[in-house]
Amino acid sequence: MVIVRNSTSRLLAFSEQWNVLGPFQTGTREATWGADPLERVGGIRALEYDPQATFYSSLAPNGHVSWTPQTIEKCFETEPLSSSLSYANAVSTKLVAKFPYTDWQSLQNVYGWAALQWQAWARGLIRIGGDEPVSILLYIDNVLEFWVNDQHYFGGDLYGYRRAPLVLHLNPGDHTLNVRLVRDVRAMGGNSEPSISIQFKIETSTGGLAILNGSMILPETVNGMPAGRYGSFNVTNSGNDWLSIHSIELGDGGVNALTVGCLDVVAEDVLTISRVS
Repeated sequence: MVIVRNSTSRLLAFSEQWNVLGPFQTGTREATWGADPLERVGGIRALEYDPQATFYSSLAPNGHVSWTPQTIEKCFETEPLSSSLSYANAVSTKLVAKFPYTDWQSLQNVYGWAALQWQAWARGLIRIGGDEPVSILLYIDNVLEFWVNDQHYFGGDLYGYRRAPLVLHLNPGDHTLNVRLVRDVRAMGGNSEPSISIQFKIETSTGGLAILNGSMILPETVNGMPAGRYGSFNVTNSGNDWLSIHSIELGDGGVNALTVGCLDVVAEDVLTISRVS
């Protein structure tokens, strides 16, 4: 396990060892509607890791699947995605889930490309060091559904845009992360081994309002004037209190000043905000 220490003496890490349960059959575009076979036994949240436990699956050679240990890539420190976090640290890793003992070619010969569609669950840990609770931003690319401890999240960053990270307030220690993996052959192809690669990233947060770096979208300018009336940028509240945005103000340089401010200046210098008790 690789641990990244930031300037506030906190520690961020993902567990190196993950366990994957699957593969289970799924149909095209069925992930949004559920169809999780583990729900018949209480769902992934109700299952403890047991390498001897077996579960029915039509994609397994003997009709049963079990937990499979899989090692993630070595964690590495990366740049934070939020421009207003001057001291933030971030750590990323990647999980590649594949099932070499499944005879995919035989299944495809019988069922066609639909046999290469599958779903599974991956379980790992987010590890928080230090002595105090910490606010973090969690990015999981191309995932629709996951659990952090006993909290369910549905409607994740399915297309990997990284524009709406999940804000978590975690105490020091290990926190269980269950991630539902869904492979759709229409999106991922059917000419190679049907594996899934998932990118994970966590970064520390100041616990307040932050503007996400690279999220600014503005119209083109013609002779110094914007060609449209609207622009957008993404803000995240990583604190414990609700925030209400009352106004957004342009600087003396107009739209150009707003662009520089959003990318290089802390959020409070651009937005007028107030706490809601």
